[in-house]
Amino acid sequence: MKKVLAFLLILSSFATLNAQNIITNGDFETWSYGKAVGWTAGLHGYITSFVNIPVEVNFGSQTTDSHNGNYAIKLESADFTIPNLGYTIPLPGILQVGESEGFSIPLEDIMAIIQAIQDTTGAGFDPDNLSSLTSLAKIFAPGIPCTQTPGAVTMWVKYQPVDEDEMLVLAMTKQNGTPVSYAYNTYGSLNPDGYQQIALNFDDPGTACDSIMIVIISSTSMGGGSILYVDDVKLMQEVAVPVVETERETVYPNPASDVLYFQANTDKQYQWSLRDLTGRTLDSGKSVGKTSLDVKKYPAGVYMLTFNVNGSEKTRKVVIR
Repeated sequence: MKKVLAFLLILSSFATLNAQNIITNGDFETWSYGKAVGWTAGLHGYITSFVNIPVEVNFGSQTTDSHNGNYAIKLESADFTIPNLGYTIPLPGILQVGESEGFSIPLEDIMAIIQAIQDTTGAGFDPDNLSSLTSLAKIFAPGIPCTQTPGAVTMWVKYQPVDEDEMLVLAMTKQNGTPVSYAYNTYGSLNPDGYQQIALNFDDPGTACDSIMIVIISSTSMGGGSILYVDDVKLMQEVAVPVVETERETVYPNPASDVLYFQANTDKQYQWSLRDLTGRTLDSGKSVGKTSLDVKKYPAGVYMLTFNVNGSEKTRKVVIR
């Protein structure tokens, strides 16, 4: 899961804005040619090599099983196939606000991300080579414009996971191409038979921004087969109180500038690790109860703090200033 999240954070920070005015069709009532207007629920474009290889993957479909109104969107896994090579990657359902104009990605970049995802050594990305993967950011929809980071993004979801799978929601605001605030969470223990509301609060509501991205993923595994229904996505100016709150680890202050305190949601021993967005481990240890970590030595930016309790991992975003 931590690799999927790292890829999303890295690639989405490269994406650019194609202006729109509001969250179009947040209730998913308007469809055209089988696609939700104002949203991207698939991948389409070309892989460039000796010849241009067309790619078309669709994750979303219209459903009358809605929270409100006539329709919602249903997200499912799909296979991403590289024609002529016989290479297939199972991907989770991906939904993004904004309509993508398609991508054109060199084959070597596709193979690089495949290799990084399948890497079992934990090495992750080499930061010096990140520039070679920036073209992969074209798979992201452009998002929508904003002038001020909202308090939260809310939505109604019905989640039917396979085994212990989790869905993931990531939102990001940017100013002049630089990320200024994030909101993300994973959810697994939701009622599979009915809609529930979830809410993600931004780190720095009220900060200036010029664009916002929202990415909703049906599975934190690579094509786990889980099914996710989404309806009534909204931006809230105030910080929201979610109707559903998952078990959370304690992390404070966040953002941090001197000392970060954290504790896993357990009274037993747990493992923890602090990683940068390339997946590189900066510090790690084993703890019982509350732990303090000196973060003054780390550059300002976004990091991932991972808790491992009896083999189950949870990741929290940490901002260091």
